[in-house]
Formats: sequence, C-alpha cells, structure tokens
Amino acid sequence: MTADGEEKSKFRWLDAARYAVAAAVTVLIMVVIVNAVKVVLRPDSLQLSVDKGSIFTAQYPPQLTMELKLRAQNPSGRVRMYYVGVTGYLFDNTTSASASLDPAYDSVVIFKPKDMAVVQQEALDCSLGMKVVREKQMDPSHFDVLYNGSSFSDMTLRLDGDLITEVTSELNMTRRTTYYCEELLVGGNGDDEAFKYRQDAICKQRRASN
Repeated sequence: MTADGEEKSKFRWLDAARYAVAAAVTVLIMVVIVNAVKVVLRPDSLQLSVDKGSIFTAQYPPQLTMELKLRAQNPSGRVRMYYVGVTGYLFDNTTSASASLDPAYDSVVIFKPKDMAVVQQEALDCSLGMKVVREKQMDPSHFDVLYNGSSFSDMTLRLDGDLITEVTSELNMTRRTTYYCEELLVGGNGDDEAFKYRQDAICKQRRASN
C-alpha cells in the first residue's frame, strides 16, 4: 500500500471513530432524557390524606373555628414534589364535588391551605385553622348545625392546585391536580374519645388532561 493509501485509510478510520463516538454520545443523551421523562411520568405521585378523616370545630361566639390536618406523603426516592396554589372546597353529600363546575359557589366553605414542599420519601403535616362567620363564609343552615355542637358526616373536601415534580433544578413538570378527600366527619372536638380511633381519609387524585 502506498503512503497516500495509508493516509486515506487512517483518515477513514478516524472519521469512522468520530461517527461512532458521536452516535454513542447521542444515544447516551437520549437515554438520559428518556429516563428523566420516565421519572417525571412515573406512577409515584404525591399522596394526601386528612388526619382522622375529620374536620374539627369549636365555638368562639359569634364565630366558628374549623381545623384540619393534611398529610402529604412523597413516595418517590428520586424527585421532590410541591403542591402549590391550593384551594380547598368542602361539599356536603347533596352536591357532587367532582361534577361541580363552580366549586366556590357550590361548596359549603372554602379553605386556603399553605403550599406544600415534600422531599423524597418523606411526609409533611400541614395544619389549617380558620374562623368562619355566619352568612359571610358559610350559609346559615350548615353554620347553625356546627355552631350548636352537631356534626355532618359523609362530606367531601376537594383540593385544586398545581402539582410540581422536580427532577432537577432545570427540569420540572407542572400539572393541575385535584384531590378528593371523601367521607369526612365535620364537627366536634378533636380531643373527644369518638375521634380517637378514626382512620385517616386517603384522598383520591385526578389530574387535568393536557
């Protein structure tokens, strides 16, 4: 083989090596991207529950106070999750929380939970208390029952907010997500014996379609 032929052969080999390296890098990048997308779209998602399946009340004339504790559990070992911009709507059993197109109008009372940030495989408790004024924040029929010490069963708390999955500081996915916390007992003091053995209410999740 002549010197020119050897040189051309070397260049061909170098070009082939460069193409092979470029192809390998491209495949590696695609694998990283696919894995990142899988992490974001993985079935693990933020889990919410209501402590003891109850919302407690107390009378402070002329107001009524309502208290509940939300627990957010992040089952993922890879990503941090946030549930932000949340509004809670409490429905009685005569109105469908999932079918309501105007929850602010259809609900009994409105809550504004704090934003939640939950690290990997950890839980966060979010306590919420609010003062309720008759007619201003709750209709008289529901207010009077709770103010007089009675309770409602089979109520539903609907939570509307943005669920953010953080894979890296530069890769996040945000989805509008609604949770339904059903069969809640509303009314009564949390220290009462009747609440001691009540189980937490697990909230069902529904994500808005893209």
